[in-house]
Amino acid sequence: MLMVYSGESIYEVIRLIKGKPLFLMEHLQRLRETLKIRSRKIYLSDREIINQLSKLVNKNKIDVGNVKLVFNFGEVIEGIPHFLVYFIEHHYPTKLQFLNGVEAILYKAERAIPTAKVINQHLRSAIFSRLLDTGAYEALLVNKQGFITEGSRSNVFFIKDNEIFTATDEDVLSGIARKHVLEIVKESNISLNLSKIPASSLSEFSAVFITGTSPGVLPISVIGDLQFDPQYELLLKIKSQYDNLVNLNS
Repeated sequence: MLMVYSGESIYEVIRLIKGKPLFLMEHLQRLRETLKIRSRKIYLSDREIINQLSKLVNKNKIDVGNVKLVFNFGEVIEGIPHFLVYFIEHHYPTKLQFLNGVEAILYKAERAIPTAKVINQHLRSAIFSRLLDTGAYEALLVNKQGFITEGSRSNVFFIKDNEIFTATDEDVLSGIARKHVLEIVKESNISLNLSKIPASSLSEFSAVFITGTSPGVLPISVIGDLQFDPQYELLLKIKSQYDNLVNLNS
């Protein structure tokens, strides 16, 4: 798989549940958006991509896991990038982690183009090493101005006085799970504040959770020496509605 680290690679990670790709068309739409942002072109239709994905799933007879779609522009032949579709190792949260929450750390870093899903192996490796050292589940990225933007592989939400806080769309990669959580928040008439979150203000919040392809909606219980409530009522309400949506689409 060294190919995906040579030149620019644009990708999506899709979760399989009962053999069905979760939120598939939304992932393909985001893939197209990233290609547009990066001024890249591919010559495969959505149907052709779906067919390749289906062949992989059917041939391997795997109905649960994560599949990665990659368009690599390192050695483009006749204007056509390499296309790869393959299973990747997955780590879904345990029941205890959903119940008790997970630990997160703060990590000073920011993506060059946060709205584009492009492989950055150097940043990924550095964060992975830090997570191994600390035993934390996720790293929350803090930019040069001291604001928390997103997780290294997730989006992050904060709760204070039953109001949801999260970064603005232009500051993060808009995850598919994040998109659905925002829809749940708006449809439920929950107060929403889209703003930059100073790392120095973390102690003001009662609850924190992350969203992503693998974790879904997952509470954070510890960031550094600060503790948060993984059973906060509003958090559980949002998680329940998101889980129901996943069940309806799988």
